[in-house]
Order: sequence, then C-alpha cells, then structure tokens
Amino acid sequence: MALRLLWALNIVFAGVTAALLAALLYVYWRNVKEIRSRFTVGLFLFAVLFLAQSVVGMWAYVAMNDAGHGADVAFPMLLLNATGLGAIATLVAITWD
Repeated sequence: MALRLLWALNIVFAGVTAALLAALLYVYWRNVKEIRSRFTVGLFLFAVLFLAQSVVGMWAYVAMNDAGHGADVAFPMLLLNATGLGAIATLVAITWD
C-alpha cells in the first residue's frame, strides 16, 4: 500500500530525530569515556533508548499505514513526533554549544 502523506511525515520526523540522537550519542559517549559519572552514563542510556523508540516508531508508522489507519491516528502521532523533534533539536543545540 502506498504511504500516505501524514504517515510519511511521521517517518521523516522520526528519522530526523534518530539522526539527532546519533549525534547526541557521539557526544555522550565521549563524555562517558572522559568523565565516567553516573550522570553521563544516564545521558548515554537516555539517548540509546530514545533512539530505539524512534527506530521502532518508524516501523510502527509503516505498519499503521498498511493497516489502513488514517488521519485520525496519524495526525496526533505527527504532533507528538514534531514535539519530540523540537525537544531533541533543543537538546542537541545546547549540548553542542
């Protein structure tokens, strides 16, 4: 089945979020090796789990599209993904500074 626009946007947002999380993982891993505190390990684990959620989310959006779920499901998910992307983009911006 062809990917509907809202589901495609959900996948794009989740993909961009995953890319930003990969950048955070790079920074957090460097910090874990240098600082070795519980806080840095916690940040690294946060990024790993959030990355897993984003990747699994992309698979779920394809499955929901194939199951015929329409805008009544895709639009609220899009709002959640946009909010999450904004949060991660903010975290990347302040972390990279």
